[in-house]
Amino acid sequence: MEPATNTVKEEKFDEKLEEAATVKTLTAKEIKKLARPEFEANPDKFYPTKVFERIGYTRNRCPKCNAYYWRHTEKADTCGDSQCVGKYKFIGKGTGIGAKGKKITYYDAWKGFEKSLTSARVPCTSIERYPVVARWRNDVDYVAAGIYCFQPFCVTGELDPPANPLICPQFCVRFNDLDNIGLTGRHYSGFIMLGIQVFNYPDKYVFFKEECVEFNHRWLTEELGIDPDEITYIEDVWAGGGNLGPSIEYFVNGLELGNMVFMQYKTFHDGTREELPIKIIDTGIGLERIPWLINGSPTSYFDVFRNALNYTLAKLEMSINNEVWEKIGPYTCLLNIDEVENIDKTWEQISELIGMDVPTIRSAMTPIRDVYIVLDHTRTVMMIIQDGSLPSNVGGGSNVRNILRRVFAIMKRNEWMEKMTWEGFMEIFDHHKKDLEEIYGVFPEYKSFASIIRLEYDKWLQTDKTQRQKLEKLLKKAAVMSIDDWILAMTSWGIPADAIAQISGQQVPGNLYYEIAVRQERVCKAAEVILYNTTHLQETVSIYFDDHRAEAFNGKILAVFANVSQNNQRNIVILDRSIFYPTSGGQQHDTGYLDIEGERYFVVNAEKVGKCVLHILEKPLPGDPDSYVGKEIVGGIDIRRRNQLRANHTGTHIVFAACRKVLGPHVWQNGAKKTVEQAHLDITHYNTLSREEELAIENEANLTILAAKQISKSFMDKAEAEKQYGFRLYQGGIVPGSSVRVVNIEGTDVEACCGTHCDNTSEVGWIKIIKTARISDGIVRLYYVAGEKVLERLNAERTIVNTLSDMWNVQGFEIVKTGERFFTDFKRLDNEVSATQRKLLLLQLRYVVDSPHRLVLLHSDQPNPTIYLSFVPAYAADLKAKDKGVVVLGERFFFALFGNDKQLPIDDLKAILAKNNQKVDLKTRTSLEFEFDKKKKVKTEGILQVLFNGNIDQKAIEDFLGRAGFTSLEL
Repeated sequence: MEPATNTVKEEKFDEKLEEAATVKTLTAKEIKKLARPEFEANPDKFYPTKVFERIGYTRNRCPKCNAYYWRHTEKADTCGDSQCVGKYKFIGKGTGIGAKGKKITYYDAWKGFEKSLTSARVPCTSIERYPVVARWRNDVDYVAAGIYCFQPFCVTGELDPPANPLICPQFCVRFNDLDNIGLTGRHYSGFIMLGIQVFNYPDKYVFFKEECVEFNHRWLTEELGIDPDEITYIEDVWAGGGNLGPSIEYFVNGLELGNMVFMQYKTFHDGTREELPIKIIDTGIGLERIPWLINGSPTSYFDVFRNALNYTLAKLEMSINNEVWEKIGPYTCLLNIDEVENIDKTWEQISELIGMDVPTIRSAMTPIRDVYIVLDHTRTVMMIIQDGSLPSNVGGGSNVRNILRRVFAIMKRNEWMEKMTWEGFMEIFDHHKKDLEEIYGVFPEYKSFASIIRLEYDKWLQTDKTQRQKLEKLLKKAAVMSIDDWILAMTSWGIPADAIAQISGQQVPGNLYYEIAVRQERVCKAAEVILYNTTHLQETVSIYFDDHRAEAFNGKILAVFANVSQNNQRNIVILDRSIFYPTSGGQQHDTGYLDIEGERYFVVNAEKVGKCVLHILEKPLPGDPDSYVGKEIVGGIDIRRRNQLRANHTGTHIVFAACRKVLGPHVWQNGAKKTVEQAHLDITHYNTLSREEELAIENEANLTILAAKQISKSFMDKAEAEKQYGFRLYQGGIVPGSSVRVVNIEGTDVEACCGTHCDNTSEVGWIKIIKTARISDGIVRLYYVAGEKVLERLNAERTIVNTLSDMWNVQGFEIVKTGERFFTDFKRLDNEVSATQRKLLLLQLRYVVDSPHRLVLLHSDQPNPTIYLSFVPAYAADLKAKDKGVVVLGERFFFALFGNDKQLPIDDLKAILAKNNQKVDLKTRTSLEFEFDKKKKVKTEGILQVLFNGNIDQKAIEDFLGRAGFTSLEL
């Protein structure tokens, strides 16, 4: 590494956002379809048939949907799915204990479930929910089912679950049913899934299919008091999160209450599967549906949004037409957009069933449905932001932005924001917290939450002009937008659905959000390509974990590999132990040397594959590679390089902690890179950083360094670390295995990290933020240096100050004041020059108009055509009246204005320009408007203005214009 210098050099900043490679994948529906025939043909192999027989159920086939189901009475002549039953039978009546007069709340429903499952024959342990933002996974953004919390490591056996068996009230989000929310009574974008998760290992059986049905049936019949005759169990197939298995859905009076999934297979993107060694139960029960079923309310939203609904209706001075809702409630199950071929026809059918015309039904339902959508979407947004994600145009954040903008559109359409006021709207989020506090406890303060929502609202109000132009251009090509056009405009251009509808004059497609979700599901992150097989080799002992200051070591060669990236030359060495840090966690590798059989080989790179460190040498080893196995080596690293990388890595943790303290709890790490020259940190943040924020972050970071805080580094059991520190551990991404290395900066930051780190914050020396940039929507990158590199930065800045002091003959403290004076004088002189140029231009044009020459060519030394675009149109009417034309030729532009549109052979001009330009973007106008003295606007039509910016062959253009009759004037 080069020593610090005073040299001022041009800095390069990497502003690319790293994105994982993706592959096309089958959807869950498609994977299930592949497995269904085999499962149906072998019920005793895949389904718990014995327990059903024991509790008095028989297997039948539904005459309507052809699904196999189990029933307790012959009166259950269909499978029980609402689409086959034709309605919800419980609305207005209640079910089980509810039919006998006992009402339950959202919280009561959870506590009853908890009581039943923790007292089962094999009792389950109740655990707290996981964050809805899935930081521990690299294949999904949010938790969409309870099992997501335990995939992939608990499923593969690499990590023990927090309890086994367990139950959990997990908040989940899904964006594929947005079109149904407020209609069917049961759909949500965010919901609490009561999960039962069980992990059966080859050497440890807990319970599986038979017991699972037994315990769920016990809860339904004993805790909720539901008659077995009202319960049906349907055989199904489940797929998701890379796993597959048979499942049993259970229905009560037309409502699906839960799904018992028995995960037996791992699936791949093409639908193939392999057996899992660990057999898993993943039961998911929608908590929102339980009080609805028991109480018999018109919709589940009555019971779920108790505080938020009452507050919102009061603020909007609205009431619910219970007569309409109680009549239509049983039939709202038929309004599932995903399953209805003709929604208008379905509305007519419901109209006939309840004896009420469609307009009356819709007028009563639409405003209340809008309220339900607002409440659902705001609760989902609140939970996602609270757990550490932000709205954006990319990834899962785009779904958050979509539903938040849908809320804003509904509020605007109904003029509710004016009625509620902004402060009243924000109170909805507080009422959601009240509705959830009994289950989840008090929510922590989130100081930046209101700012995030406000910024999103302001962005929504200002649909970008460029985006609007893109949409208008699309509409010129296709008057009627296809679903593909809608999705392109929303997901690629970031235009809200309501804005598209307003600009296009077309209705938002009923299945728009469902289609977006399906297309997102079809893409998954590609598996990492492994170039070298190291599974047969012992793990490389990483000496730097115990002694990060070691400069030299002894080791033994385990293998020599051919380098597939360098024509298979034998320059990859694997050792039994090493002090070389391999590139990982965003930190660059160490460099150094290996002494092998008396010869020194320089190590130019180090990578980790599996559990082995690959040392890449600058030159290959001669002879038979197998002859080196077992040979002793001596190695060493460039310690200055190591120290700089270590300072940058610890500095990254310190900067991150400073960002959270200054900006708020919404800040999460989205990526980082630590090189010898500089480091950068990507954080989730909703706005560009101001100079004041940059300085506050830098100051906070350096105060941490000056405080000389201890930094502890130790390996911990992963489950224990998660329990002690939470999922904020995973700032740098997922950590495979059952243990994690925890880097704890005393009272400041705790992260799972395998990088090299200082023992005390004072060893970082100093941190200097160089620059910050918004590299993606919702992602801000901070560039900084630490340690010795700060000296280079300070030296360079001091050189600039000294140079300016000498150049201007002033003291350092006078530079800013002097610079301001110079700038003011420059602007004044620049304005004077511009005014003089304008006068000269107008005189030239006056001469052209009055001269005997009809077509004139002028040469320009201006860098761009701005001045001509601004002032030549003033003479458009004169040029038209005298049938004249003028061309201004610059080094990088061609500008022309003609009194009629026939005076320039456009195609010939394009042919000449095409010789020196890949693309000829010739901008033409036949109508111009010019404002004289900011008072009078004059519009001239039937003229021709031409503009081209690009490479100009002056000689070729001059010859072309000469042939066309132009006179070249030097004025």
